[in-house]
This record gives sequence, C-alpha cells and structure tokens, in this order.
Amino acid sequence: MWPDSLDVERYVAVQDGEVVGALQYSMPTQDNQHLLELELEVRPDRRRAGLGTALNEFTERRAAELGRDTILAFAVDPLPDGPQFDRSGQEFAKARGYKVVDQEIHRRNDLTLVGEDELAKLYVDAWSKAAGYELVQWIDDCPDDVIDGYAALNERMYTDPPMGEELDIRPASYDAARIRNTEWVMKERGQTQFVTAVRHVESGELAGMSGLGLTPGEELHAWQQDTIVEQKHRGHRLGTILKIANQRLMRKYRPQIRYIHTWNAEVNDHMIAINEAMGYRALCRDLDVQKKLK
Repeated sequence: MWPDSLDVERYVAVQDGEVVGALQYSMPTQDNQHLLELELEVRPDRRRAGLGTALNEFTERRAAELGRDTILAFAVDPLPDGPQFDRSGQEFAKARGYKVVDQEIHRRNDLTLVGEDELAKLYVDAWSKAAGYELVQWIDDCPDDVIDGYAALNERMYTDPPMGEELDIRPASYDAARIRNTEWVMKERGQTQFVTAVRHVESGELAGMSGLGLTPGEELHAWQQDTIVEQKHRGHRLGTILKIANQRLMRKYRPQIRYIHTWNAEVNDHMIAINEAMGYRALCRDLDVQKKLK
C-alpha cells in the first residue's frame, strides 16, 4: 500500500526456482515526474555473474517506457573509523554510469548512553532563546488547525536543505489532502509517526517541525524523518527544541526504543551540531547515485 503521490513497481529475478534478485521502483506522481528511485538487490552468493547488470538494463528500459529520464539510487560508504559495510553497491553503480551527486552521514543515537540531565540543560537553554513560541505535538494525525502550515513545511523540505548541485530533485506541492492520504497509508501499514511542531504564537504560523517514524514489529529502532525550521524563524534554537521534545514524546509511548537513526548532508553544520549534542554519532556515509538517461 502506497500513498497517492507515489507509484511503485516491484520485480524479482528467479533462477533455478529461487529468488536471487529484486527491484523496486518508487516514482512520484504529483511532482518530480522525471524521477525513478531504484532499489536493486542481488543475493550475495549470486553476484558477479551478470545478474545485477541485467536488472539494471531492465530498469533503464522500463524507466524509458514510463517516461522517467532520471534514476536515483543509494549506496553505503563506510567511514574510516566506523563499521565496515559492504562497498559493492557503490562499485556496481560507478561501473554502470551512475554518478555520486550527494552524500549524507548516517548517525545513530544510542538512547541508553544519553544523559538526561545534560539533555534537560540543552532544552531549557534553547527555550530561553525562544520566547513567543509554543509546542504543538501529535501522534499520526496532524491537528486540523495546523495542517496547512505542516503541508507548507513539507514543501520546503524539497528546497531548503542543502543538496548536491547535480541532484535532480525539484520542488514539490503539498496540501492537506496529500498529508491526510499519507497519514492514512502509514496507519494502514501499522506505522507510527510522532511529530512535534513549533508555532509562533503572535502570528499563528508553524515555524518548524520534526518527525520520528516507527515500523511495526521493530522494538529497538526509530527513524528520524524531516526536521526543518522556516527561514524567517531561525536563530531561536527551535531545531534543538523540536528534536528533544519529539524524542521525549516518542519515549513516553515507546520507552523500549534504543536507537534513533538520522541522516544529514555533510555541509549541514547546524543540524549536525544539534544531533551530536544530543548523542548522535556517525555510523556510515550514504551516497546518492544518479544516472541521467537523456
């Protein structure tokens, strides 16, 4: 089940009666209609036999049939002092004409190592710089009175965060209907979403938001979703407030969660500083690899 704003196709490669490879294509329908996001997997014991190449060639033909001229995929790059992840994805992508167009550092926060006293000091200090703002929090369903502002902040995620110059991600359009449809799909999947927003009291505007997502059956890991502060409201430590308040909201209902994962562009010094102050530590580098078909 997928939101209306996304078309998805899935394929498997079968050899000798066994599934040995898989493809998933995620294709925006309401914006970025030039784009196909690719997940390509080959079983480790069947690699280096041409299967991945065949799946990629099939993908390029299928993308052309669908009118998509840009394929975006993802690969892991281990850090010098971090765990040693498999490099085969980035090597495969490079050999088939994909170019690294952006990169992010994947950080993980082990909540068992976070000192609550230190976190509380950060939170109190941040609020001392944020007079005139208030929290709005929810689980799964955005309140009606802030949904338009929430939609606008989702739009800004396509334009405001730092991105590689060659990464072909274009502006998107969000409204209340798109938000509600996505929320419905997540609940049908059994996913839970914790969201904290900050509202400017005088104007009523949503100044920023941060989300955390949980998948059904996963008892240890949570995934950071978007975090953004609208440009004219920056400079009030709202990013710190959003991240800490939302982490507390999640832990109130899911205290067993141990790890939160987040991704930041390497040049996003401000958000990196917030995350590291909260206990996030670098795990690996994630590469965005892109191929233009025209």
